[in-house]
Amino acid sequence: MIHTCQSLFHHTKTRLAAAVLIAAAAEAAAVWSLLTTKFRPGLFALQTLLAAGVGLLWMVRKEPGRKLQIFFFALTPAAAFYGLETFTHNPLKMELSPQIINLLLFWFFYIVLFAVLGSFKRALITGNILTVVVGIANHYTMEFRGNPILPWDLRSASTAASVMDNFTYTAPASMVFTLLLFLYLCILAEKCTLRAPAPKRRACIAAAGLCLLLAMKTALCTTAFTDRALTFSNLFTQWATYRDNGFAASFIQNTKYLKIDRPARYSAETIRQEAQKQKQIGQAAAATPSQTVSKADQNSQTDTRQRISGGALPAAASQVRTDSPNIIVIMNEAFSDLSVLHEFETSEDYMPFIHSLQQGGENAVTGNLFVSVVGGNTANTEFEFLTGDSMAFLPSGSVSYQQYISEELPSLASSLKAEGYRTVAMHPYHASGWKRNEVYPLLGFDEAYFKPDFKNPEIIRKYVSDRSSYAKIKELYEGKEEGEKLFVFNVTMQNHSGYSEIFDNFPPTVSLTDMDKPHPATENYLTLIKESDAAFRELTEYFSKEEEPTILLMFGDHQPNDYVTNCIASLTGVPQEERSLEEAQNRFIVPFVMWANYDIEEQNALQLSANYLGPLLLETAGLPLTEWQGYLSRLSDTLPVITANTVIDSHGTYMPVSDPEDPAVRESLEQYQRFQYNHLFDRKHYPESFFTR
Repeated sequence: MIHTCQSLFHHTKTRLAAAVLIAAAAEAAAVWSLLTTKFRPGLFALQTLLAAGVGLLWMVRKEPGRKLQIFFFALTPAAAFYGLETFTHNPLKMELSPQIINLLLFWFFYIVLFAVLGSFKRALITGNILTVVVGIANHYTMEFRGNPILPWDLRSASTAASVMDNFTYTAPASMVFTLLLFLYLCILAEKCTLRAPAPKRRACIAAAGLCLLLAMKTALCTTAFTDRALTFSNLFTQWATYRDNGFAASFIQNTKYLKIDRPARYSAETIRQEAQKQKQIGQAAAATPSQTVSKADQNSQTDTRQRISGGALPAAASQVRTDSPNIIVIMNEAFSDLSVLHEFETSEDYMPFIHSLQQGGENAVTGNLFVSVVGGNTANTEFEFLTGDSMAFLPSGSVSYQQYISEELPSLASSLKAEGYRTVAMHPYHASGWKRNEVYPLLGFDEAYFKPDFKNPEIIRKYVSDRSSYAKIKELYEGKEEGEKLFVFNVTMQNHSGYSEIFDNFPPTVSLTDMDKPHPATENYLTLIKESDAAFRELTEYFSKEEEPTILLMFGDHQPNDYVTNCIASLTGVPQEERSLEEAQNRFIVPFVMWANYDIEEQNALQLSANYLGPLLLETAGLPLTEWQGYLSRLSDTLPVITANTVIDSHGTYMPVSDPEDPAVRESLEQYQRFQYNHLFDRKHYPESFFTR
């Protein structure tokens, strides 16, 4: 018996120590699951048993025979595929065809690894580790962002890494079992001794494997193939595409969107003709006498000032504006009103000032802003606002700052710069996030301020508060030269995700009062919104006392992550997968409010998308628009909302932006897409003075 054990198991101290460490690591994963999810005694006992089995398997001495090793090598890629999918969903629910395609991709990939690395052991262990890393990363990307890893995410890996510590990580039982599976696979692979043949044959095997992978990639980027072989792919709901078609196949399929093809009927001559037509339409509209008397004209003799106090709305200087106003734009991180999802009750109003402006505030323009992103990818909302371009015509999940802006691009900043404004961007966080330090100068900003430029700021949780961010605005305003016109674009950071943690410097004050159980992440979020609301109120109070005409615009970039909103969305009683197009868009609504310390025409309950907000701001400020901005302003009359997810016409009809049923809407979108392609990708064929002055 002793001899049998000695021949079956290693008995060196080094091997034993390694076995203990490996088993301990496996058990740590089980304990992690125990501490971060609901405790299930049976599952935990099974995980503990399997963790002990890992250490025992490591001590096994016997090497499998040649045939068994070949069988194991053929089996491992299949196990890796199913293991990867298990990190996010049940792969057995996939159709057979996508399963076969993904299995082929994994087999070809492991064959290439075998040829390159020279042995079964190295190929299997390397492939398994890579699969685990991708699987875990995809699991948390899905959990925090609601979408899987996409090809263009690789360009923003540094931005993602900079905020990794802001989230709370849990380990569901399925993840622990999958990790244990891969640990068993790696330990079994360690016992494989077969090596690759001579270098020439290895090169042939590697070349064959790469050719097969290239052929699969070509097929997966061909619509004729994917329409037959894969389940319907939807760029809007990438999570469903990855679930139905598998990670590997979906990821490769998405690479075809890295290159933006020319739109239908696009040519330099077509763009020139369409731009000329839009110019004539704009000139005709400008030549039409206006029948409207502005509020400023009606109140031209008024020069009184009221102060903001208590619950009153901001009363600005009721004066005739004689020059261009200072323009302060605040894109407030994750700022949203979750009541658009469903009504809910709280212990106190979480945005009393914004709500008061929405109910008829003096000199205020308010409404709902439809954005293209949720839970992240902040830069896409600022891209739409600053450029007038839409994510509707770019790949789902892409980030324009990362992928498409590498040279000067006409924007709201550059047009204001042409009007004599000093253009300033600020963001109290890392300069490299979304490549802002590289992109802002290309958009026409003279200056940019980042976290090191905010001296001794107030910190809420881990981030610079909105109040400190606005203090920088006041500093710039007070330090500017007399008569200088200032445009500030401020991207805040206070409300960034990571709402589950507890901080000594941030006691939650807003509580949900109509829920059957506590939801601390949601209550933390609502408390942050209350802080933002108060800070914006203080900023309006500051400028209401200033003589220089100034207009403030604040809007959110997106709603927070699902784990914050699910408790409110669930009140509708409609599961996510059963929501109509209109219901689904409620997740993409954020508030916007424009306020001035002089007389402007009040408007409430507007609905528009972020690409139109810049022209609306210029019109409200009484500033000239470029022909591009004028075109967008007119387009908003018929299609007030165009996002990556939907288009809404002037009658309130929701249509999928990828395939609207109305021919007139389709034609308008195609023209918009042609102009946008010219704006973003074909600078040498810009129509004269269309995008610039």
